[in-house]
Parts: sequence; structure tokens; C-alpha cells
Amino acid sequence: MVVAIHQPHYFPWLGYLAKMASVDEFIFMDNVQLEKRSYMLRNRIIDPDGQIRYLNITCEKRNHYEKEYRNIETKDFEVWTSKQKGTIIRAYKRCKYFDEIWDVISPIFNERHRLLCDVTIHSINILREIFCINTPLKLQSNINLESGLKKGSLILGICKAVGADIYFAGKGASMQYLNAQECENEGIHIVYQDYCHPIYNQIGNHPFVSGLSTLDLLFNKGIEQSKKIFWESINVQRKEKITNVG
Repeated sequence: MVVAIHQPHYFPWLGYLAKMASVDEFIFMDNVQLEKRSYMLRNRIIDPDGQIRYLNITCEKRNHYEKEYRNIETKDFEVWTSKQKGTIIRAYKRCKYFDEIWDVISPIFNERHRLLCDVTIHSINILREIFCINTPLKLQSNINLESGLKKGSLILGICKAVGADIYFAGKGASMQYLNAQECENEGIHIVYQDYCHPIYNQIGNHPFVSGLSTLDLLFNKGIEQSKKIFWESINVQRKEKITNVG
């Protein structure tokens, strides 16, 4: 079984969804601590002038870096949702597909989630439905794990607990702390994602910017074109490779 493991991200970028769509099971790390300036509570879009704008979720800041992510509470719901709506409208109101996408994503601004984790997972589920990603999801907090596991040991422990034989990893921090030989000794092969971000027309006169929230693709291209671009961007040969390792 091919597994990917990641913290929940807010309206994540295409590579996040591509990883999710390429595995047999995707596990949300909800027992970890919040990382500073991370996409665990925000993401980026771009306005027609080429300025990066952030969509931030306001959370309770008292000891929030010491809490498990699943226990961090949101606050000032009306304030942060109002700011986000204004930022999105100003950035994409001239897009041909604005109304189509707004109708699909706007329910998240009406749902008073108490917990940050619930907001981010809601955003992911909106995108999963749009792109028809049917990969089963599981929460780390619902997996029986040995206490005290960190970084590479935590990843390995999760893989063993769910019966994975292939771990589909990103090319970020995991490359630094995963011990490939230790994983192999436990019967788990590591394959690193090699995602090539598609280029599409973004509103405004500025060079193309990759790695933004998937919302950027949706507002610029609409649901049907976005689905086509997304699925074509996933390397089918890579998917076949990781499912046939060993």
C-alpha cells in the first residue's frame, strides 16, 4: 500500500493534491505542533498587479505553538473571514469563472469551525470534491502509535501502523530526517514526489507564479479546465512506478 503523510494545509497548492491523488491512503498529521509561518493556517494567492496576498486564519495564540495542531482554536471568525473574502474578491473578481468558484468555496466562510484543523480539512475537502480525488483519508490521532515519536521515527511508525510498504514523500524536510535504510529494513520503500507545476494564464500582466493556492488555478480556468490541467499534471508513469516498486 502506498501512503502519503502531511499536515493539513489551508486550500493547498496543486502538488499537495497531486500527492494525495497518487496514493492509496493519505494521513493528516493532526497531533503535531503548528509550524511558524506555515501553510497550516494560511496560503497565498496573487492579485492582477502581481502582488502576493495571504489568506490567513486567525487562531488563539496563547501557547498555540505548544499545543497539538488538532487542539488549536480559531478566533475572531467575522474578522478573518471578512478579510479573506475581500482579498479573494479584489484578486479574482474580473476572472471569467469567479462566480462559479465563489459559489463552491464560499461555504467555508459561513461555517463557524471552532478548531483550526477543522477549517483546513474543510478547505481540502472542498478541493477534493472539485477535482474528484477519492483517496481515503485518515487522522494521525486515530492511529495507535507509540508515544514520543518524532520526525522520521514518527513517519516510519505511522507507515508501519497502517500497513504501508511504500511511503510517497515530498522533497522538503522529509529528505533531511528520513532514514531510508531504516525504512527499508522495516519493509518500507521511500519514493520522492517529483511534481512539475503546470503553467496556465493568470489574470494580470505579470510573470507566471507557481506554488500558489489551488484557488488561483480555479478562478483563472474554471472547474472543468482546472480538472483537466490537474490530472494531466500528475505523472501517470510515476504513479505506476510507485505502485509497482519491489
